[in-house]
Amino acid sequence: MRAIDVFALVSGSFSIVATVPLVYLALRSFREGRELHRIQLEVASLMGEVHEIQREIHQDQRTANTEILETKQSVERVVQATQRRRLPRVRVEFSRPGERSAA
Repeated sequence: MRAIDVFALVSGSFSIVATVPLVYLALRSFREGRELHRIQLEVASLMGEVHEIQREIHQDQRTANTEILETKQSVERVVQATQRRRLPRVRVEFSRPGERSAA
């Protein structure tokens, strides 16, 4: 065997052995990329749900604010109505038996 043949055999074997970790890393990176993509899709879905919940919360807040204002206006109307209809005060005194009134 000539020296060049030995060199070619050794360098070829080294090249093949050196590609094994590279293939492993490539496969692992591919799998992690798929997992990352799946997680990204899940996060995007959760963010959509968060936005929907936020919209519902804002709508509920607007509704509650409107109802509070309506209640406040109703209370103010009742207060005004009771102030207008206030009856004059009548004072009633009872005398004890045996006492005469000074009138």
